[in-house]
Amino acid sequence: MIERLAHSFGALSRPLGSLAQSLGTLARPLEGLTHLLFPQVCVVCRKTLTAPEQQLCSACLTDFAPFPNPLAGGQAVIRSVNSHFGLGAIPSAAWSLYPYRSNGALHDALHAMKYEGLFPLGRLFGRWLGELVQSAGGAGEVEAIVPVPLHPLKRIERSYNQSEAIASGMAEVLDLPVVEDSIERSAYTGSQTGLGITERRKNMAGVFRPVTRNSHRISGRVVLVDDVLTTGATMVAAASALKEAGVDEVAFAVVAVTEEKE
Repeated sequence: MIERLAHSFGALSRPLGSLAQSLGTLARPLEGLTHLLFPQVCVVCRKTLTAPEQQLCSACLTDFAPFPNPLAGGQAVIRSVNSHFGLGAIPSAAWSLYPYRSNGALHDALHAMKYEGLFPLGRLFGRWLGELVQSAGGAGEVEAIVPVPLHPLKRIERSYNQSEAIASGMAEVLDLPVVEDSIERSAYTGSQTGLGITERRKNMAGVFRPVTRNSHRISGRVVLVDDVLTTGATMVAAASALKEAGVDEVAFAVVAVTEEKE
């Protein structure tokens, strides 16, 4: 009886295997046709992408000019925070992929991610950032990833929070939870772009607060995530709210940072 069942199952599995193989064979030209009819283009230069490019072409990626080693970006973040807020505001650790410039391919990519709702690009940056944290050996003892929150009205304006997309990509690589309800943005603020350090401090004063109604409490060490760190005003204010919520240590992870002169 068992032998007959095994024989029957084997006989059934052969056509199923052939069917799967046939479907796979059919899928390949369909993928090619889809790419021909709806080609993916670089979000910066609009050039048609070729495998294995995603979201960005290799030429624009080269223009991004990443930091020379896994620690250099974090050192730039710490210098910027120390320069504007002093030693007391320095994060427990920091990472960044690129030095930020106000023009060029990186600026255009970050602008598109932020204002054109390019969630996949945010996740891609997040995965690269997660790989950077891994290579720098910084993922140990981290309990959660926390994206810098948007005010509800600004979220409606933009349709999504780019920091959440970045955090989601990091979580894939680091296998950590993303916690979005530990702190909230309680005041609507305008763009920080073009503001000096005094205005940025004033703009961020009291903007973030712990969420007291949530049941998920976090403590220990967390990584706070955003797209760009200029003076650190937003990150420092959010980190302060996280510590008020019970977090022991806050590390910073950003896609890009405006460098301070040493």
